[in-house]
Amino acid sequence: MGNENPIEVVIDTEGLKKDLVKTIEDKFEGMRESLTPREQTQSLTEGKPAPVEFDYRVGIVEALSRPRGRLSTDSGIGAGKVAEDLAVITKDEKTGEHKYSLNESLTESIGTIATDNCCIPSIWADKIERDHVYPGSVFLGAWFVNWYTEIQGKPGDSVVVCKVGPATCTDLGCDEPATTAAEITCGTISLEHDVCAYAICKNTMDLMQTGVVDALNEGLGSCLAVCVDNYFFNVALSCTNAGTLTSSGAMTGSLIAEAMGSMEAGTYEPAKLIMHPVPYKSLMQDSQFVYASQWGNRDVISSGKVTNYLGVEINEVPKGTLVVGGGTYRSLLLAKGAIGGALKHGITIESEYSPRYQKRWVLADINYGGICLHPDGIFWIQSVE
Repeated sequence: MGNENPIEVVIDTEGLKKDLVKTIEDKFEGMRESLTPREQTQSLTEGKPAPVEFDYRVGIVEALSRPRGRLSTDSGIGAGKVAEDLAVITKDEKTGEHKYSLNESLTESIGTIATDNCCIPSIWADKIERDHVYPGSVFLGAWFVNWYTEIQGKPGDSVVVCKVGPATCTDLGCDEPATTAAEITCGTISLEHDVCAYAICKNTMDLMQTGVVDALNEGLGSCLAVCVDNYFFNVALSCTNAGTLTSSGAMTGSLIAEAMGSMEAGTYEPAKLIMHPVPYKSLMQDSQFVYASQWGNRDVISSGKVTNYLGVEINEVPKGTLVVGGGTYRSLLLAKGAIGGALKHGITIESEYSPRYQKRWVLADINYGGICLHPDGIFWIQSVE
């Protein structure tokens, strides 16, 4: 049996394929017939409806072309509304076409956009403005103030300054001379600790423009400058000075010259004049300053500033200490070194953030002090503006 050939069987599937295809086609044909609507027969007397072309303009014009002020009762477009004489429709009887034309009277019905529409954006400027900016301290670091910095970085809350008075001469004869030694006195500068600060919440910092925080920090320095000037003006007022020149009129160049002469009589050379803006502007109206040919400096006309008069520098400071009241103002005339100052540390700015309070504190402070070293080098001018 091992030598017999294997039996080969061949199956013809061609007929089976044809039967399957025909069966599927018959199924689809039946589905098409069931989905196709049957044609409806009509009687010989039944008329076929003519197609009607829809023209949207007809209804619109009919609604807009009714006489003004007449209430429309039609059921079409614009029913129940007062018609306006916007357009007229006419029909050509021969052709059946409609013609449209506008009436002489037109009424505008265009809607206006509301001015407070929420889509109109608000624009925020990048530059932050600071109100009432102080021009800067006239005393802090000034050249006409004798500053003592020996206490910087060292312990202590005061600085002692020695002052040596003038010696007195005497006649020299055959006897032992009776001389008077120079008087030595000491003045103590007690330190003043001024501070300016603000606090800001974290969510405010996140929402706020960055320039606002910068302006707040700049404002701290300006705040301390005001404190320093107030302090030194009070120092000059508290000591026994050379005197006060009182005038019933406004500030003039002649008034300044007279005060300078009084100070020079006490052997002190005037170096600085500090005044309020009100008497400063009165000085600008003095004939000595109006005419540059008399004063010798064209800057008065070109810039409107009196920076120097008879060798004295002039500054204007808007400080309330210089306002006496009732239209009266005081101006401070100083000699170089008439006022002394001690500086433990200058303006420092520190900040601290608290996660617990979600807030940041920013603090600026200065530790300094002042004293009258030479009372005869301090002179006041009082004027009525």
